[in-house]
Amino acid sequence: MTDETDVERLYSELFEAAGAGRRLGEGIAARAGQTQARWQTLWTIGAGSLTVPQIARRLGVSRQHTLRLTNDLAREGLVELVPNPDHKTSPLIELTPAGQETLAEINTAAGESNRALLRELSEDDVAQLRSLLQRFTAIVKSSEAG
Repeated sequence: MTDETDVERLYSELFEAAGAGRRLGEGIAARAGQTQARWQTLWTIGAGSLTVPQIARRLGVSRQHTLRLTNDLAREGLVELVPNPDHKTSPLIELTPAGQETLAEINTAAGESNRALLRELSEDDVAQLRSLLQRFTAIVKSSEAG
């Protein structure tokens, strides 16, 4: 029979897995001279031109944090601010060619890492993990609302 201690252990395992994933991501991004936060920001921008508030919402972080990251990335020549026809004071952020190269380098390394994980986990394992995590997240979110 499952009790509260089992749920506490589940959270402990989730936190440990998230930490391991973050450390792996930091190592992958570091090979390209970036951090995982910068990688996530580049990846989000790479999906399409967005404003700082839009990027922040997608990543679930503050606008101030995103503004600092995008300013740093712009100083390094990885992103550029372009006029936004829909909002004069909120420019669109786009990848520069150097930003596209950096993102591609990181994504290539991430692909190699993912393939290594898939040598240890089957396709069914990954699908089952994703399904259970999605279900768990939905239950937790519904508890937050209630």
